[in-house]
Amino acid sequence: MKYFKLYRKLILTLAACVTIGAGILALLWNQSSFLERFVCLTPLLLCSLLFLLDFLHNRYDDDLLEKITLLIEALVEQQEALAFPEDEDTLTARLQHQLLKLRNILIAQNQMLSQEKEQIKTLISDISHQIKTPVAAANTFAQLLNDEELSFGERSDYTAALQTALKKLTFLTNSLIKMSRLESGIICLHPERNSLNDIILQAVKTVYAKAKEKNSQITFDATQNFEAELDFNWTAEAITNILDNAIKYTPCNGLIRVSVSEYPSYLRLDICDNGPGIPEDEQAKIFGRFYRGKYSSGVDGVGIGLYLTRDIITKQHGYIKVSSDQNGSTFSLFLKK
Repeated sequence: MKYFKLYRKLILTLAACVTIGAGILALLWNQSSFLERFVCLTPLLLCSLLFLLDFLHNRYDDDLLEKITLLIEALVEQQEALAFPEDEDTLTARLQHQLLKLRNILIAQNQMLSQEKEQIKTLISDISHQIKTPVAAANTFAQLLNDEELSFGERSDYTAALQTALKKLTFLTNSLIKMSRLESGIICLHPERNSLNDIILQAVKTVYAKAKEKNSQITFDATQNFEAELDFNWTAEAITNILDNAIKYTPCNGLIRVSVSEYPSYLRLDICDNGPGIPEDEQAKIFGRFYRGKYSSGVDGVGIGLYLTRDIITKQHGYIKVSSDQNGSTFSLFLKK
């Protein structure tokens, strides 16, 4: 109760006044009968019992708070402690159960945060180490290109090697930028009425050069224009991540099909490839942060593309699904219209 202490003081004060008044009456009525004296002294007895009950209640509260305090202290120190019987259906037992449940949740979250922290340290260290190689290569070939006596063939080879080093450096730098965005939580979406076709074409343009290098074909039937409330740049980033993965994991001369289906409330964007597929035991993990599957060995990446994609789609009230077998994978993005 909000005013419990005030009500308690008023009741005790009123009881004390009644008791004093009854005592005075009992003293004044010297000639009164025993029954009349008993009636006058009854409030005194009741008041004494009331004060005793209040004292016992305060002691009970103090004891209860002490037990709860010791329980919380034990939980803070990550010790298993039980202050109340678990087999009783009481408020204190329920409170203890919820505190233990909260303790387990916090321990699990701390373990997850520690694992992610170690993963981030490892990735940053790995990327930093990988950056040294393309930077050194770029410096070396840039110096070699200053030699005026180079033949045309040598100059072409050095230029190609320099471009390869710069591409590798660009990829690693972009990965670090994405990681910093995720860590800082600065992904702010501003959905507007946009053409999904234009967003898809923007994503295709981004990965076109990589697809051309592997002689992979990307098809998209754009006979119908689809519109939805989407953030143009971030949605294009999400689609680019999936297309980029499809190109990286699909062998040369692969085929990537992009199609859009319309539902009453959603637009379904399917991106299909004919790569080796994703093992069934990994399909529930690929959207995890920094996760890389067993087929990712030797493939550039840090395991944040699909995590970022799901985050972008989810923040726009959509969701993403994947189905895969040995004939390829299909990523389905459901975008709310």
